[in-house]
Amino acid sequence: MLSPFPYETFAEDENFLGRDKELLLLEKYIHSSNNLVVYSKRRMGKSSLVKKSIKELSKENLCIYCDIFDITSEDDFGWILLNSLANSLKGDITHTIKKLASFFKRARVEPVFDPKSAQMSIKPIVKSLDFDEMLEDFFNTIFELSKKQNIVLVIDEFQQISTIKNIKIDAKLRKYMQENKNISYIFLGSKRHMLNKLFEYKAPLFEMATPLNLEPLSIEDIYNYVKKYLDIDSEQMQYIYNLADKETKLIQHILHILYKNYQDKNIDEDKIDLSLKEIIDAKSSAYRIIYDTFSQNQKKAFKLLSKYGKNFYSKDILDEQNLTKTAMHSALKQLFDKEFIDKEDDRWFIPDRAFEIWGKSLS
Repeated sequence: MLSPFPYETFAEDENFLGRDKELLLLEKYIHSSNNLVVYSKRRMGKSSLVKKSIKELSKENLCIYCDIFDITSEDDFGWILLNSLANSLKGDITHTIKKLASFFKRARVEPVFDPKSAQMSIKPIVKSLDFDEMLEDFFNTIFELSKKQNIVLVIDEFQQISTIKNIKIDAKLRKYMQENKNISYIFLGSKRHMLNKLFEYKAPLFEMATPLNLEPLSIEDIYNYVKKYLDIDSEQMQYIYNLADKETKLIQHILHILYKNYQDKNIDEDKIDLSLKEIIDAKSSAYRIIYDTFSQNQKKAFKLLSKYGKNFYSKDILDEQNLTKTAMHSALKQLFDKEFIDKEDDRWFIPDRAFEIWGKSLS
């Protein structure tokens, strides 16, 4: 039997738990063609939530899902929009290509075979196009399609557009969003400070979307699901919840290891600790490679942040690593700029809980 605790893929169908309130809210906004910006730490289940929602609504709506985490230029963003649109259309590929050809003024599309999935898909050809031309083709097409059905456009890791400095992508999006034609825009992000800047007062996207802070899954929802598959009591479930600092992905990973190794045994703290150790050991080499890229002061700051989490500016704590307050702050800022740590409400934190736990083991 496949593990009921997926941690490397999106949770779907019978593996999806909790979030009833959030699903209803998403449905409400989508049905009224309103916009949402959904934010939380990474690995908390934002993408699974939205994918679950659009899957349930896909019979009535054209749902376009774009993940822009890896973009490095505006052209990357434009291509992802067109590619996601092309592969969201259902039906015969030949018919879809003809349909897109009738809408696109400049872009072309062609069929491609994916050897991994053994499926045919559609690839936009945009070699000679600039960003504005790609954006115009994309929005003109969804505007035409929206005349016959509602459209949901999801842009995951939306804060990444702020890393493109040579062009104001948010201003260009606002121009098209103001021509709302039965379209709901759902923006997802894991870096709240970057998202806030995109939607703050006087920013182009100010008041263009309603904010939704995605809270951690409730331990009651998790436990009611987990006890169907593991012999575990509520105290041990609380222990896992606290170990993972409520991070959905790490909770799922720990539960997956427990299911794999101790499916027919009572779960106690020793088994949980061993499962967490298995995870950290598997990630250790990758974490060491990252850590070795840090400067000496960055390593010291990372150790203190991992160990203490907060209140690390006291003289006694700084003296552990022979750091001044100024040097500590400078090192944290450098790690923040490299996106290895994050900050919210003046609190520094390591967004990858497993990385944080690994950091605690450093001498």
